[in-house]
Amino acid sequence: MLIANPRAGSVSRLKKEVIVKALAADFKLEVEETEAREHATEIAEDAVDRDFDAVVALGGDGTINEVAQPLVGTEVALGVLPGGSTNVMARALGIPLDPVEATAFLSDHLRTQRRRRIGVGCMNKRYFLFSCGIGLDAEVVRRVEETAARSGRKSQWTFVRHALAAASTEYRTNDQWLSVQVEDEEPFRGVLGIVCNGWPFTYFKRFPVDACPQASLDGALDLLVLRNVRTLTIPHIIWSLFVSRSHIGWRKARYFHDLKRVRWETDEPHPAQVDGDHIGLAAVADIVHRPDALDLLA
Repeated sequence: MLIANPRAGSVSRLKKEVIVKALAADFKLEVEETEAREHATEIAEDAVDRDFDAVVALGGDGTINEVAQPLVGTEVALGVLPGGSTNVMARALGIPLDPVEATAFLSDHLRTQRRRRIGVGCMNKRYFLFSCGIGLDAEVVRRVEETAARSGRKSQWTFVRHALAAASTEYRTNDQWLSVQVEDEEPFRGVLGIVCNGWPFTYFKRFPVDACPQASLDGALDLLVLRNVRTLTIPHIIWSLFVSRSHIGWRKARYFHDLKRVRWETDEPHPAQVDGDHIGLAAVADIVHRPDALDLLA
């Protein structure tokens, strides 16, 4: 089953036709296009019920996340054909960013039955493949999605603009609104929380953003919590995320590696995101790692 997002930013209609013809030449193929948010999950669930061998997502990380939901815990493999603006999952798996080249990569793995079994994270019953967050990063995602809905475009510079705006306004605070509990430890507080199931957290153009530099798809979950964000410290934070990776040892931060469970509680509901998709407001989030849960064609 090939599930394609017709609004995928980097895939033209011609490229999609090439991809479909290439896959149909070697495999029994069905093709579906998404029509609305969460539609990809419905199509993938039907594919699981009908005993498909693999479901391939053609689109950005949001489409891939939606397709993955009903595949977790099954033997149905997930294939990734990058078609978004950032394509974190494709890059993390070493899949070519050109969707036609990625189709050749995918076909080879389908023919040889090469699969990679990974663990996934789950936040409040929503699975994520590489990250989830609450607060600043999720607010940026929310703003970017609103901008894209109005303009029809999603630029990585738009992320930067909204990140600076949010960090300089409602998330520039010493008010530690986020309470964090890591497994059996005592809760502590902060102003930003990010959990990663893999590396990296995201990309800016070709540069990885290393919120959790020790995270791996072959391990459990990594957690970064910042205790405060001030305007004067924003350049320091950016430098660390892109270059030094020193934030994992800062006194104003707490970093944990290879966790099985994290719990977040907030003083009032805040935006939440999974795999770069805004999923609404949350005041409580139980985040768990589910090992050996998903087959990837990678």
